Amino acid sequence: MATATSSPIMTKPDCPDKCGNITVPYPFGLGKDPSCYREGFQLLCNHTFTPSKLFLQNTRIWEDTEGVEWYGHRIDKLVEVEEISLQGQLRVYSFMNYRCYDDSFVDSHMALNTSLISVDMRDTPFALSDTGNILTGIGCGILADVASSNGSTTVSYQYLRFRYGCYSQCKDKNGMLNGTYPAMGYCQTNNTKGLKSFYGILKGEYQFYKNFSPCAYSFVADYKWYNFSIDHLSDFGFYTRNKGMVPTILDWAIENDSCKNITMRNNVTYACGENSGCHDSHNGLGYLCECLEGYQGNPYLQDGCQGM
Repeated sequence: MATATSSPIMTKPDCPDKCGNITVPYPFGLGKDPSCYREGFQLLCNHTFTPSKLFLQNTRIWEDTEGVEWYGHRIDKLVEVEEISLQGQLRVYSFMNYRCYDDSFVDSHMALNTSLISVDMRDTPFALSDTGNILTGIGCGILADVASSNGSTTVSYQYLRFRYGCYSQCKDKNGMLNGTYPAMGYCQTNNTKGLKSFYGILKGEYQFYKNFSPCAYSFVADYKWYNFSIDHLSDFGFYTRNKGMVPTILDWAIENDSCKNITMRNNVTYACGENSGCHDSHNGLGYLCECLEGYQGNPYLQDGCQGM
């Protein structure tokens, strides 16, 4: 029996419990053995990095780029996992949207180098956390939006299901530098609850602000992460310094059901082990497990909750 000084068991027997420096607790798991993870919770460990890096396996994220060569081109991207919490959250690295004005393009539509990110988590136990993240737009005279078209990530106003965002305005650069116009140059707004499929939209009058704000950015990130600086408006440096990535919080839960329904319907598929309880996820995804008072460990393993 585990004691208060021993490390609690986090994985099933003979299953890998780490990828690089990151602990991978069940119901998450690695490798080809399906008994090491619950369905939908398989992760990918890439050993070509030092240390190895952990990635989501089934979440689809792609980048739509525009430019002379890349107009309409889509690039698939992987989502790196930074931390896993058994309290129903993941901390991952997501991606920024950007548009940058470029005078070398003659056509006004092609005068914007663009990267817009689309996310599809419909076939996964994950959703964007509405409590852990905030939508941020950076730039002058820009509208930063997140939208979804009936569960699709295809940009189509015909099937637009919802759209939300914020508007960022600027005065003159000197006024912003000396503090005359506080809270300008960026905007922020809260996110929709339980969002699983969405894409970024960035619109603005870039040519009017190109001298001191040639680029615009938007991203959904950990609400504690971003602090505005006037330097973020001046060039593409904000994007390159962060490698185009931002820390983002995802919610996760077991199945698309409530505690009451799953315990009544089929005890075989019930995810909570001995000495643990069940509570519904706040965002409607499903349910989560937790060790009862006086116990600690992994509530998703049959004997994972041990007395303290």
